[in-house]
Amino acid sequence: MKFAKQLLALAVVGAAFSAQAESNINSGAAAGLTATARLNFSIIVPRIIFLRVGSGTNFANLGTIDTVTFTVPDADVGTGNNVAGVTVPAGGVVARVLGNGGNVSFRAVGTAGGLTGAGLTPIPWTQITATSVGALPHPAIADPGPGVASTLTAVLGVVDQTATWNFNYLNDAVKGAGTYNGTVTYTAALP
Repeated sequence: MKFAKQLLALAVVGAAFSAQAESNINSGAAAGLTATARLNFSIIVPRIIFLRVGSGTNFANLGTIDTVTFTVPDADVGTGNNVAGVTVPAGGVVARVLGNGGNVSFRAVGTAGGLTGAGLTPIPWTQITATSVGALPHPAIADPGPGVASTLTAVLGVVDQTATWNFNYLNDAVKGAGTYNGTVTYTAALP
C-alpha cells in the first residue's frame, strides 16, 4: 500500500512539471537582468456561410419568407411601363452574404414556369428585374435549372456583402386578370 501511495505521489509531481509553461531565470550582480517566457495562443474559427434575403436577424435561422407585390395600374396593363414592387416590410429587400472560406458562389432560381396563376399564361422570370443599392449584386433569376452563378470575391478569405434590392415588373405584354405567384430560391455556397 505504501508503494502505491509513493507511485501516486510521483505521478502527481511528474504531471505538475510536465504541464508547466516555459520559464527562464537569470542571475548576476549586473543591473538590467531580464527573463523571458513565451505562451502560444491558438484561435479556431469555424468555416461558415450565411445568407439573408428579406427581413430578419443576422446570424439567425428564420423561416419567414417576405413577399414582393406588383400591382399594375388599370391604365398601364401591358404598356411596358415598369411597375415597382412593394415589399413587406417596406423599404426594399435587405440581402447579405457572409462567408469565411474564400470566394462564394451565388445564384437565384425561380419556380419552374415563372409566375403562375390558375388558368393564366405564366409570366416568365425575365419580366422581373432588380436594382441593388450596396455591395451585393442581385443574380440573374434562372427559370428553371441551376442558373448562372455569380462569384462573390473574397478579401483575405472573407466575403461580407450587403445590399437593398428593389424589384420591377417589366409589364410588356397584356396578361389575363388574376394573381400570379412564384418563388425565387437564393443559394450562397462555399466551394
